[in-house]
Amino acid sequence: MRAALAAAALIATAAPADAAFNPVEFFRGRTHGEGTLKIIFQAPKKMSVDSEGTAEKDGSLVLKQVIREPGKPPRTRFWRLRQTAPDRFEGTLTDAASDVRVDLTKTGVRIRYTGKDHLNFDQVLTPVSPVEVQNKMRVKRFGITVAHYDETIRKVD
Repeated sequence: MRAALAAAALIATAAPADAAFNPVEFFRGRTHGEGTLKIIFQAPKKMSVDSEGTAEKDGSLVLKQVIREPGKPPRTRFWRLRQTAPDRFEGTLTDAASDVRVDLTKTGVRIRYTGKDHLNFDQVLTPVSPVEVQNKMRVKRFGITVAHYDETIRKVD
C-alpha cells in the first residue's frame, strides 16, 4: 500500500497538472506486455515484452526491453526518454533511425519515430487503470500501413 501511495505522489509531482498519464512514471520498475503483431500478408503473431525502467539523476528514464517473438531468439532494446516540455518527452530507441517524440494527450500518450527500412512508427498508449495501459501501434512505409501491434501492458511491481 505504501508503494502505491509513493507512486501516486511521484506521478502527481512529475506530471503536468492536466496530464492523466506520465510514461516515465508508468514505466519505472517492471512491466510486462502481451500483444498481437499483424504484418501485411502474414498471419498474426503473439508477442511478449518484459521491460525494466530506471530513473536517471536528471529525471530521464532508461527502459530495457526484452522482446519475445515466435520463431526468433529474444532481443533486447533500450529507450531513453527525458521530459523537454510540460506535454512532451524526447529521446532515443536503439531500434530507431530517428529520435523518439512522445506527446502527452488528454487520453494518453502518442509516440512517433522512424525505424529502419523507412518504417514510420506511430503508437498510442491509453491508460486503462494505474497499473494497465493499452498500446496500439501502426507501422507505415511510404504512407501505407504495413503492420499493426495491439498490446496490453501491466505493471509488475
